[in-house]
Amino acid sequence: MKILDRYIIGECWLPFSSGCGIVTGVWLGADQVREVFKLLSQTNIDFSIAFSIILLNIPKILLITIPVGVLWATFLVFNRLSSDSEIIAMRAAGISFVRITWPAVLFGLIMTAISFFISEVVVTWTEPTAKRIEFAAAYGLPFSPSMDDFTYFERSGGKRIGQGGLKRLFHVKNCDPVNNSLKQVTILDFSKEGIEQLYFAKVGRWNIEKGGWELFNGISYYVSPEDPAGKGHTSRFERILIPAGKSTDDLIKKLNEVKSQTLFELYQMLSNQDKLNIQTENFNKLKMLFHQRIAYPFSSVAIALAGAPLGVLGRRSRTNWGYIQVGILIFMYYALQSAMNSMGDSGKMNALLAAWIPNLVLGSIGLGILWRRSSFVS
Repeated sequence: MKILDRYIIGECWLPFSSGCGIVTGVWLGADQVREVFKLLSQTNIDFSIAFSIILLNIPKILLITIPVGVLWATFLVFNRLSSDSEIIAMRAAGISFVRITWPAVLFGLIMTAISFFISEVVVTWTEPTAKRIEFAAAYGLPFSPSMDDFTYFERSGGKRIGQGGLKRLFHVKNCDPVNNSLKQVTILDFSKEGIEQLYFAKVGRWNIEKGGWELFNGISYYVSPEDPAGKGHTSRFERILIPAGKSTDDLIKKLNEVKSQTLFELYQMLSNQDKLNIQTENFNKLKMLFHQRIAYPFSSVAIALAGAPLGVLGRRSRTNWGYIQVGILIFMYYALQSAMNSMGDSGKMNALLAAWIPNLVLGSIGLGILWRRSSFVS
């Protein structure tokens, strides 16, 4: 890396941090903070838990805001270099304009590598952790990093989540939401006044049609505090249905689905479905997600190609319309990305093509702007 490269890249870090930080803050305030304060108003969780949820969601938002920061940084840096006549001095020293913009592209490559690291290492841990804390807080569950030793409280009454009297307490040793199977189920039942019941079952499941917990091969034990003898009654059962007013099936599935998969895991899943010729309803979405995880970080390179030449002023120009052009470019890129995501998810367009079209369009625009701006400083 030459002195020129280090100089321009060094100048990019401050505007990148400010631009990325502002957009991330706005995104947090408009989305995550609103959801967290809604959770605070509906539950009795501590503010420290809510703050943890906000912090854990920042890496996921950074993946979206990093390209905006790259565009803002390259635009401002080259705008300053142009207004201070530093680009003219570089051109006088025999450096081509294309060579001058190379550090901006290199900065985009650096941010691409950082985006890959955040996506594959950081977000794969922070996103499921944030979701589990959020679900645990919303449903009054003890936080668990996995589906082992899952505990659920069913309450009766109360306008707010987590309020009301304790009706039943469920403990599941192992949970398999794919097969709707629960292993080693223990239920403490306080729903009947004057009677306390305890159920142990090797296998259980949520019966959607009958709206209750269906237990197999277990033992039930119940006792009445009003019984003068104080004796309990024990019986074995092969199958029993415990009616319940609230299904935990969706909750269990959501808790299990929040695991963020790496690119390798996504590739293996898609390969297995292709080999077995299995077409699930989420197959197109998975393909789109896989290609997006590769294409989106490279948007920093495409956007740097456009941001750097946009900041260069013409020889006789007193004003820089580049600020408006930057806004239009950002709007066009995210609008195009949303449209392509919808086309790819629905299967109306090849997932690989849909994921890369925004980058190709943005890169083509950047090359066109670079070619046009180079005539201003030639």
